[in-house]
Amino acid sequence: MSKDLEDYWEGMKAYDKCHLPTINSQWQAFYDELREFVEAPNIGEAWDILHSGGRLFWKLTGIPLQLLAIPTVSKHGQRYGMYGCIRSQRNCEGKCCSKLNQ
Repeated sequence: MSKDLEDYWEGMKAYDKCHLPTINSQWQAFYDELREFVEAPNIGEAWDILHSGGRLFWKLTGIPLQLLAIPTVSKHGQRYGMYGCIRSQRNCEGKCCSKLNQ
């Protein structure tokens, strides 16, 4: 998990450079995850809701609550470690992903 966590922090830093984490953008990400869960409820989407809600909470308070969503943190870390983006290959825009831009 420590490698995933290192990759998670590095990946989130890279992602946040390209997608500025404002309160509005974090709220929108939380809302989008909630909508995805309503459309297709599953445990993975529930973890994604906790992660995005935690990122919003972190933006407001400085407390990294998103780390409680261990499955999502691990998923993002693994993705970043494999191909340089926290997003799925299907959803990665490729703008800020160092490994995709090499």
